[in-house]
Amino acid sequence: MPLTVQNLLDRVELKLGSVAGSAAAFRGEIAWAMISELPDPSPYLDGGELVLTTGSRLSQGRSARRQYITRLKQAGAVALGFGVSAFYPEVPHDLTAAAEEMDLPLVTVPIGTSFAVISRWVADSLSDERQKELNYAVAAQRDLTRASLSPYAARSIVERLAKAVRGWVLLLDQDGGLRADTPAGRTHLPRVRIDLPRLRDRGTASSLSMNVAGESVVLLPLTVRSSIRGFLAVGRSTPLGKSEQAIVTTAVSLLCVELNSAWSLLDNQRRHRLAVFKVAIEGDVTLAASIADSLETDFPEGDLRAAVLGVPPGHEIELLEHAESDYGLQSLCALVAEWERGRVVVLMPPAEGDVRTLEALLRRIPLARGAVSDPVPPRELPEAWRQVRSVFNSAPGALGKLAFAGDVATAGLLRHLDNDEARGWAEALLAPLSDKSRNSKIDLRHTLRTFLAHNGQSDASASTLGIHRHTLRYRMGKVAEALGSDIDDPTTRAELWIALQLDDQL
Repeated sequence: MPLTVQNLLDRVELKLGSVAGSAAAFRGEIAWAMISELPDPSPYLDGGELVLTTGSRLSQGRSARRQYITRLKQAGAVALGFGVSAFYPEVPHDLTAAAEEMDLPLVTVPIGTSFAVISRWVADSLSDERQKELNYAVAAQRDLTRASLSPYAARSIVERLAKAVRGWVLLLDQDGGLRADTPAGRTHLPRVRIDLPRLRDRGTASSLSMNVAGESVVLLPLTVRSSIRGFLAVGRSTPLGKSEQAIVTTAVSLLCVELNSAWSLLDNQRRHRLAVFKVAIEGDVTLAASIADSLETDFPEGDLRAAVLGVPPGHEIELLEHAESDYGLQSLCALVAEWERGRVVVLMPPAEGDVRTLEALLRRIPLARGAVSDPVPPRELPEAWRQVRSVFNSAPGALGKLAFAGDVATAGLLRHLDNDEARGWAEALLAPLSDKSRNSKIDLRHTLRTFLAHNGQSDASASTLGIHRHTLRYRMGKVAEALGSDIDDPTTRAELWIALQLDDQL
């Protein structure tokens, strides 16, 4: 319990009296006791001080006394203790009137009570109180840690936290969906959701303090792997103290650990799906289905479509998560996997509306595009995969649109170059670039493909790659250096484009 001005007044042995201030003002918390005879001690106040003075250097006059009280109030003083003496046998009327006007508690200190006694009592009380708060915080943190070991860790942590801070708690997922709560917090859920976009915009290291229906509420992000994966809202009628803030911080850490465990499980599931997909596109669908069954992963039956969906840097996670949670794909028992960063692959059975499901998914993601094959028997899946991947890489298409491999793969020059000699030429031509990309953090091959796909237009290529056009110019210089070619030469560009398409089919 914090030390208040009223607590000080209630100490009978101090024999203090009150001459000004409301009951609410006397509930103000004392942070320290400060003895000062300065005409203006406000520059030396941090807030929460009980200022003790005999008034020996106070200026005379109503205006001066009012200014003195005003400065104390504005500096955050919680009360003024006036020591009566032979010089001032009672508190000056002007000082009392000003304190009453500013609602600053004014306490009289009798001659028999020294300021040192009051200061020592305040210091001892604060020390005892802080030790109690520390002990309480440690016990609460220990309780939260035990709760984190429960099979229902998130709900247990929320319940223990609400009890520890004597308030209400809401635990939300990254979309604002309710994961766990206390009954008192549920009524505030719609209002708290309104502020989630503000917190997302501020980033993973921020929090929000606000007032909801007259209650003090703090809203914090739950961050896992540099991304916000949930939110915690804690509210009550009064602001949280330092020890309670430490308790909330512990709860946030434990909830992030719980979320991280869930995301580690999700990572394993993603690796399983990718492994199943790789086996399937090698042509052994029976083995892929058997592995999927062992790993408890969905795998579609019968004829299959293969699809590739892609986005530029900055939207990779958004694409993957939308694809994984898409209700249409789930209803088809589609296999969704992350082929590489920014590229999601899908195996799905043909059904009414299956293509529209993919198109609707692409429209929800900024700058997304895709390609999809015709339905094929399982034994033809490897060829369908090569076609759809080639179409995706060679025909960027419009944003939000889906290219159809059946409409594109059989047209043009490339279908006449499907032989080992042509593919060997392509591989040799691109080998220096592939070697340089493997030894660099920059995917120069992808940079070249994007540049050629946009007809050498720097602004469009840079925008698709999510980089500045000067960065693109630097990368293209590295490409030209690695290949020993003039990228501005039309013949060179044509040869490189054909080589990229052929090499993608290997």
